[in-house]
Amino acid sequence: MMRSILEKISEEATKYLRELSGREGLDRVLGTHGDDTTKVIDRLAEDFILERLNSTGYKINYITEETGTIDKEGAEYVAVIDPLDGSTNFLNGITWASISIALFSSTGSPIAGIVGEIFTGKTYSYDETGAYVNGVKLQVLPTPKQRIVLPYFDKNRLREISQILSSIDGGYKMRNLGAASLDMLLVCTGRAYLFIDVRNKLRNVDIASSMNFCEKMNVHPFSLEGSKLNIDLKKVSVIKDVLVTADLSLSQRILSAWKASPS
Repeated sequence: MMRSILEKISEEATKYLRELSGREGLDRVLGTHGDDTTKVIDRLAEDFILERLNSTGYKINYITEETGTIDKEGAEYVAVIDPLDGSTNFLNGITWASISIALFSSTGSPIAGIVGEIFTGKTYSYDETGAYVNGVKLQVLPTPKQRIVLPYFDKNRLREISQILSSIDGGYKMRNLGAASLDMLLVCTGRAYLFIDVRNKLRNVDIASSMNFCEKMNVHPFSLEGSKLNIDLKKVSVIKDVLVTADLSLSQRILSAWKASPS
């Protein structure tokens, strides 16, 4: 039920954003939040998604990238929302951007979620029973045809990321695509080998829905301390680092390399 509602909202929101793509003035800065900026397109995307969620009739608290926390008395659910992941891509006509909604119960249990590719309309959703691509339930995780690695790092982490990448046996191809939610899903649908982010910049809103999708596919995102990731349901918060791979042997080698590297 809730998954179907979110899939419908994703269909409407991604269509709306496709229609806006290329218009003038979408990159105008309206304000700042933390180290990030809110642009016109961010606000339009957020307003559209919140309006659609409000129209469901359910009482929902919101944790959303642009506004932050919106609490409602007697809320049944908490929605963690990234209204536009990959906004730089979107504004430059690079077709790798998404909307993301993760729905939790008021006690913190994952209920359902959606990540919608804006330019293709493709959806990645989940509920309490499994994960779905374009509404079709996934039964098994395919083995990647190519070993694609998606590393995100700052220049002050070059030595550490070099040690991490040296943990990979054999050859691989590196890509930086610019939308964390979709990049993680490449790993969790068998199209990439490794996603890793050590920038101390990702937030709960960026990856909440993708993380829960991955969990349904039995791919468990970890921090580089080796602990399971937890999504803050009270506020927008930073997630220091993220490791996602279906190769358990690789994840152990990476965790060991990170632990051995200078802090």
